Amino acid sequence: MAKSSKYTSKQPNEQGIIEWSDEENKIWSELVARQLKCIEGKACDEYMEGLKKIDLPHDRIPQLHEINAVLEKETGWQVAPVPALIDFDEFFRLLANKQFPVATFIRSREEFDYLQEPDIFHEIFGHCAMLTNPAFAEFTHKYGQLGYAAEKKDRVYLARLYWFTVEFGLMQTENGLRIYGGGILSSPGETQYVYSDKPEINKLEVLDVLRTPYRIDIMQPLYYTINSIDDLFDISQMDIMSLVQRAKELGLFEPKFPPKNKLAS
Repeated sequence: MAKSSKYTSKQPNEQGIIEWSDEENKIWSELVARQLKCIEGKACDEYMEGLKKIDLPHDRIPQLHEINAVLEKETGWQVAPVPALIDFDEFFRLLANKQFPVATFIRSREEFDYLQEPDIFHEIFGHCAMLTNPAFAEFTHKYGQLGYAAEKKDRVYLARLYWFTVEFGLMQTENGLRIYGGGILSSPGETQYVYSDKPEINKLEVLDVLRTPYRIDIMQPLYYTINSIDDLFDISQMDIMSLVQRAKELGLFEPKFPPKNKLAS
């Protein structure tokens, strides 16, 4: 998380307003229109309900206070403006205080389809609707508290839990497979890919997740599913740090992807 980014977050003015250019608002508008079509029938009900609650503008990037008004009322959360990249310490500190970090920049046209850093579209469109859900919000809060108190070597294990839930989580419902992870919900490619026959999809067991390596720069070869959003609340009540110790004893699973340097060959 400490590597550099070519993007620079915009600073809010004294009134807390971020001034976006016409082009930045246009990029937002096009991203939202494309992704709303893409997630139809694929996003979980809780996400779609949350999207109605936060009532995102389609023609411009929302101001953070607009999002905060809804999150505060629903779950007591807020979004907090941050630089393009923050370290684990700050990330966990914010979540532990019910503040979701939002990098206040939007991708360029050159990276319209994919960028590695989370921009304001990913953070707000991908995550904020789910933060209106009490079970999801509690899980994210507890995760932040655990991570903030954890040692550096344990945070790497915790990062896997976040990755396979908040970012890339799936849910098995009566109506079939649904998405709740913001990393999928904000990516047209990954949204389609989930429903192909390429990835492996397994039932989520916390110990397995803590032992599963991942890479951020490829389509995920493996996803984990929960049965309902309440499963996340149940996980938040577990002794997760003792499971981290167990995962360390057992070691990691074999990665389901090639090492980085072999991808080019």
